[in-house]
Amino acid sequence: MRNWIKASYIHLIIVAVLIVYVFAANPLFVRFILKDGKPLSTRLTLPGVSTGVIYHLGDQIQPLRVTGQDLYELNGYAFFQANHTQENKITIILSSQTGELAFPTRTVAFPNMIESYPEYTKGMDHAEFSLLLSPYTLSPGTYRIGILLQNKNGAGQAYVMTGGSIKKTPNTLTYTYTLTP
Repeated sequence: MRNWIKASYIHLIIVAVLIVYVFAANPLFVRFILKDGKPLSTRLTLPGVSTGVIYHLGDQIQPLRVTGQDLYELNGYAFFQANHTQENKITIILSSQTGELAFPTRTVAFPNMIESYPEYTKGMDHAEFSLLLSPYTLSPGTYRIGILLQNKNGAGQAYVMTGGSIKKTPNTLTYTYTLTP
């Protein structure tokens, strides 16, 4: 037995390194290499679900490639009903049984998206957002989509749950949106 270990210690070291790699590769990739599409935080204190927020999510989640990374993009708009032109920081919250993940958005103008809102006025374009999401940041499961609005110029925040959800399986990422009555 001892001779066998001495004769194959290189093989045992290689197997040990491969086992460590299998368990550590994805977390290390997300933390150190992935630039876009990763969450801001996993420790959140969310306000209660609010009313008075107007929002709309796109019909589908689009795969795209950004700076060599395979990501998914979800578009939409969100703003306070009482103040259409107020600039807000928009954060997407993905909630699952294991907790919440907060993802940053970027302001991007999309043709005919916010203009489809019946009370659209000039100056509301800052309410449009794009969420970039990496499939490597999510564990398999179903994530409900929420929107957190925070006033950029002062106090005030609101949180609303949408009818959307993202389902992550080992090989796919699917988006569904259910209209709430």
